[in-house]
Order: sequence, then C-alpha cells, then structure tokens
Amino acid sequence: MFAVKFSKTENDVHMTAFSEMAHGPNEFDFDLGIPGFRYSDLYDAEKLKELAEKFYAEAREKQPVTADALDKYIASHGYGIERRVESQILTDAAPLLSDFVARLFRIGNEKDELEKLILEQDPIWKYKFFVQRRAVKTYKPEQAAELNRSTLNMAITELRNYAFDHTLVYDEELGIATMAAKLIEADEVLTKGDEPTSSVRETVANIGRAYEKLKDKPFGQVFADYVLRAGDVSGDLLSVKAALAIVEAWSAVEFYKKERRWKAFKVPHALDYQNLVQLIRPEPEIENVMRGREEDLRRRVGFKLTDDRGTMRDALNEIDYCLICHERSKDGCSVGLREPDGTPIRNPLGIKTAGCP
Repeated sequence: MFAVKFSKTENDVHMTAFSEMAHGPNEFDFDLGIPGFRYSDLYDAEKLKELAEKFYAEAREKQPVTADALDKYIASHGYGIERRVESQILTDAAPLLSDFVARLFRIGNEKDELEKLILEQDPIWKYKFFVQRRAVKTYKPEQAAELNRSTLNMAITELRNYAFDHTLVYDEELGIATMAAKLIEADEVLTKGDEPTSSVRETVANIGRAYEKLKDKPFGQVFADYVLRAGDVSGDLLSVKAALAIVEAWSAVEFYKKERRWKAFKVPHALDYQNLVQLIRPEPEIENVMRGREEDLRRRVGFKLTDDRGTMRDALNEIDYCLICHERSKDGCSVGLREPDGTPIRNPLGIKTAGCP
C-alpha cells in the first residue's frame, strides 16, 4: 500500500496520493482496458497525450468524417467555428468517446445498461416538444378551459389501456409520452405518404381495435367527434390524427394547470429581480423575522451533499434543454446575454450577464 502523507487539507491528501500513484507500482495500480496503459498513467501528462492520440486514431478508423471535423475543431481551439457546427461536432464525437472510456475502465456492460435506461426516456423529450410547440399553440388558455377535462382524462386512459397497453409497464409520464411518440411517428410517416413501417401499421391497427371496443365509451365519442372535424383527411391518416388530437387536447389541459407535474409541461420562468429569494415572514409585525419556503429548504449534515431531489429524468431534462439552446446560441448561462454588438447585457441589478467563466 502506498503511504499517504496527511496534510492540513483533504486536497493535500489527494494530491499526495496522486503523486505517489504516478511514481512507481503499488497494489492500487492496474492495467486499463486499452492495451499498454495502466491506471497510474492517468496522472502522467505524456501518457495521457498518448492515450488521447489512441482515441483520435480509433475515431479516424471508425468515423473518418467525424474525426476530421474533430481534428479541425481541436486545431482551431473552437475559434471561427459556427455554434451549430460546433454542437454537431461534439455530439457526433460523444458516442465514440463514451465507448472508448467504457473500454478504458472495463465498464462496457454497465455503460450499455445505463444507455438502455437513458434511451428508454427518449419519448418524453419528443412529447415535450409536441406539447410546447403544438398543443399549447392549438389551444390557448381560454380554449383549453372550455374542454371537458373529465371526458378527456377518461379518453386518454382508455386509448392507452386498449391501444398502447405495452406502455402500462411505465410510469404515467413515460407511458403517455411513449404513446404520443408512436402517434407522432405514424402521423409524420403517413402525412408524407411514405411506406408505413411495421411500427406505424401496428399503431393504426391498435387504434382501430380500440375504437371497435370503445365506440360507446368516452374515447370512442371523442374520437368520432375529431373524425367529423378532420376535413379532407381519410383512411389510416384520419385514424391517427383523431387519436393524436385527443392527446393534443388533453396535453393542453394538463399544461395550463397551476401545478405542472411533468417535465413535458415545465417551461423556463421569468426572474423577479426584486424577489429572487422567496421569503416567508411568519410574524408580519416583525419584518426582520423571515425564512425560506418549506419546499425550498434543503437539509444538510455538515458539508455533506444531502440534497437527493434529482433523478435521472431531472438530469436528462436539463441536458435536453442545454442541447436545444446550445446549437442556437441561446445558452445564456454559458455565453451570457449579449447586445447585437456582442457586449454583455446588464440585468436589472446592474450586473453584466457575461456567462459562466
């Protein structure tokens, strides 16, 4: 076992351990998954450079176009590359790096399992786009308020239970998002006039069977109503559009609720610069007595991180938001908010919004 010199700070301990790791074998050193490299090499600048070159060489072999773009990006240090292009280069190269790191630490199985869990959540982000770019544009708040919420709730439940019962293994948010994604896919394919895939044919058949069973139920009644108002659409496309219209109307009703419980319904909120921290004054007669809202309080034990609010879905929601903003140069948290001439905008508090350093 290598010796650890205890210094005044925890950081000193870590740096001492890293130094000793890089200068001589010990029982904590081991071979990495990339031949010719050991764990201690990760603390050696020259060996790290060799490892990086190994990755770039593999990238050139597997995806020459992506590797060429990545080489140019690295050589330019990102200068002179349009943001949308930069975003595409990084996201194209990410899977290659992910595979390389998984092999490096021999965690391929764990990486594959995590990837499976992440991809399972994908319908939520497609549904989120549908809700915020289509449903709430079709139905304004006053129009959504006139819809029969109870009937729509029963109709959406029946549609899921009878036409998309494979989604019942998921929680309600992922289940309805998966159903919506299937309908959106079928709508896009049939509208373009493309040859229906097996997935699209299955969706159409499931809707038909559900309607036959539920003609006299809320789903059947709402479905028939949308069919009558569909205009010149017919056939399988009409069936899909009627089912999707139910999802659209229900989604608008849910979106305008005061409590937006799902990620698909959450949108960025404007900042109140005169009330950045919402406080409660339990004793109105004594203005100096104040506390934060109970739902905002985060308990702590010493300096340990005890805030366990976040889930994988929470993290993926933030990633989805970042990806959308990044390629449009709208990621103000990173690059700041700018005037047309590029100078940072000052917020109402007089602080320059130059982005994260």
